[in-house]
Amino acid sequence: MNLRHDLASRLFAVVAGLLLCSALRGHAHGVDLPKPTAEQLAQTQPALKGSVEFSRELLAHLRNRLNQPQLVVLDRVLEQFAAADRIRAGEVRDSSPADADYYHWRAEQSLMELLPQVPDQVALDFRQGLPVLKPENILELDQQYNLLLLKVVAGNGPTNFVVHEMNMTTERDRKPYTITIASNATTFVVVKLEQVPSDKTIFHVGFRNEGANEPSFWWALSFVSKPGGQLGVEVLDENGRPVPVLLRLTAKPSQRLFEPAGAVDLSPMMNDVTSLPIYGPGRGYMVYIPGQFQGRYWIVPKPFEMAVAAGDWEIHIVHGIEYEPLHGTLRVESGQWTRKTYRLKRWTNMAQRGWYSGDDHVHSRLMSSEDADKLLASARAGDINVVNVLEMGNEMRTWYAQRGFGPEFRVHDDVSRHWLVPGQEDPRSMLGHAIGLNLKAKVRDLHRYYLNDWVAEQIHQQGALYGHTHVGAKALSVEREMALFTPMKIVDFNSILQASLNTDYFYDFLNLGFKMTASAGTDTPYGGMIGAVRLYADCGTAKPFTPDAWFKALKDGHTFVTTGPMLDFKVESAHPGDEITVHKDRPLKVNIRAWGLRGSSAPVKLQLVEFGKVIQEVAATRDDQDELEFTATVPAGHGGWLVAHAVGRDKSEAVTTPVYVVRPGFRFWDVTQAAVLIQKQLTVLDETEKAVQEAQTVVESRRQPLDYWNRWPAEQAAALRERIAKVRATYQELQRELERDQALRAAAK
Repeated sequence: MNLRHDLASRLFAVVAGLLLCSALRGHAHGVDLPKPTAEQLAQTQPALKGSVEFSRELLAHLRNRLNQPQLVVLDRVLEQFAAADRIRAGEVRDSSPADADYYHWRAEQSLMELLPQVPDQVALDFRQGLPVLKPENILELDQQYNLLLLKVVAGNGPTNFVVHEMNMTTERDRKPYTITIASNATTFVVVKLEQVPSDKTIFHVGFRNEGANEPSFWWALSFVSKPGGQLGVEVLDENGRPVPVLLRLTAKPSQRLFEPAGAVDLSPMMNDVTSLPIYGPGRGYMVYIPGQFQGRYWIVPKPFEMAVAAGDWEIHIVHGIEYEPLHGTLRVESGQWTRKTYRLKRWTNMAQRGWYSGDDHVHSRLMSSEDADKLLASARAGDINVVNVLEMGNEMRTWYAQRGFGPEFRVHDDVSRHWLVPGQEDPRSMLGHAIGLNLKAKVRDLHRYYLNDWVAEQIHQQGALYGHTHVGAKALSVEREMALFTPMKIVDFNSILQASLNTDYFYDFLNLGFKMTASAGTDTPYGGMIGAVRLYADCGTAKPFTPDAWFKALKDGHTFVTTGPMLDFKVESAHPGDEITVHKDRPLKVNIRAWGLRGSSAPVKLQLVEFGKVIQEVAATRDDQDELEFTATVPAGHGGWLVAHAVGRDKSEAVTTPVYVVRPGFRFWDVTQAAVLIQKQLTVLDETEKAVQEAQTVVESRRQPLDYWNRWPAEQAAALRERIAKVRATYQELQRELERDQALRAAAK
């Protein structure tokens, strides 16, 4: 799991878009806001429950129902809430928690000013018996909104706010139609209706006071839905064939998302994580691609037809990063059919060049043909050739069960271009998270759970690959895993791209003279849906594509990773992952080319990197430029490593595995950084040993006899200390080698 993504901020982005974040344009970190006076602070009242979420719903779904003066008030609400959030985050100089409370209160005052102006409210006042509104009064419901705004008055206490989702498919169970309100107070409720009937509807709503077991008040609401129309959509690939895609269907006035008919439901295969707010409601999944197309999408495996509300709609379509994303608008008329055909357009075809895409980190149950069909549709929708489906474990259990491992349990489509290959993310411990790819059998022994070298040995005996994940995210104790196990030379790849690219740890170990292969994975479902990030492996064009060729290319380091731009990198005749042997200092010719989608992933910057530093760079000179290329000559020196790095116009990035320049008698490291990096890894080993000792202390205290997170490292403490001691000696020998190397280089001058 990638803890780098804060779920609350993702929810904020999905619901409120960028408007709330940008409400305080110009108020950057450390700048000033008008500081409340003592008199203003004295006016501050306690926060009203639910006001922030309620305001976000108004922004997300009712904005287009407001006139210009009302929008001014709504923007003021959001501005003041944003001010409070910035103060609480420490982004405003000379501020205090009381200042944040003041701005929060001001936002609520503005919200109370706005609410009487919001159209189509239903007011229910239970203080004097039955409300004035008669049950036979029928509301007209616009299904592009499917929202009811209720004002429920049960007393004179402080106002509360509630957002309530109500699914209208229920026949007998009254629970979904029960709304919790504040006792003896006024509660404003946004009711988000799902599966709304198309005819006249009368339904009972129970209003239950907080803490009560049964509803305190009942009412019957009546509405009739505006007549809708029919929508048919098909998406064709560049050859005119229907193709699975990631698709988003949005009611334009309300900006509410609607699930396309036939969308793939992965929730039974991906545990309860898919019920988190960043995914629900429905079967939409986040796709964290750079740029304006980032957002929530549904996996649509084939053309679909469905009844929809009459009105204007938006459609977004994504099919991996080799295709241009599509955005269109359409209008559905009442009682009529609207049929749309969308044709995808490629801007590049990496398979024709022999480069095939992969995702090293996808979690899903894969226990049946139904599971396989759904997940394969996801792989095809994201256009990933090799999806590594990982069973996940920890010190107590596993998740995302696989029905088996090995070639007989692989799944592929009819043309053998998209494959599902079972693997594992296990062990996952205080020593980081490790991945096994292309397994023939699961490797898991709790009594050796912290001995990754034993795990890697079992994996390698199967002809499979062992690697480290969350390297780019610098998360989940990966620094311990890398410091301890990289010097053992057991690591086949490191996942440096997961939502975003980070090469810090990757470059550190390259600068210590260890080979490092770049890999990438989404960490689906925690990091969004398949297809947003990927690694490409050079399988060549001489033979038909197979997963075995892809895994061999990964093993050999013939890879680059990307969220957009494509790379072609060559040092003389060597490609990523290759070595060039030199016997003296001589010039090396380097060719680099990057290309991308114009206006999106098209490169604005292309860099040649040596020892983690940019030594040559070119930049785009025109907005319509979609390619950068240059040739450079660099000295071989005493050896080293070189990578290509590109940055797209939409902030997408790509980087290659290095080409290694090897000169006999010297290590291909950075002698100017090596001493500091050696000490850095020794410090990490000290911290790791301390963590092992802390686990032993907990176990020996016998205060937590069922604490398996500490039990296993304590049980394996002696073996871990033995390994730490050996690796510490390796780093100390590297320090001595560095001194000899520096002396040789000085003498060679």
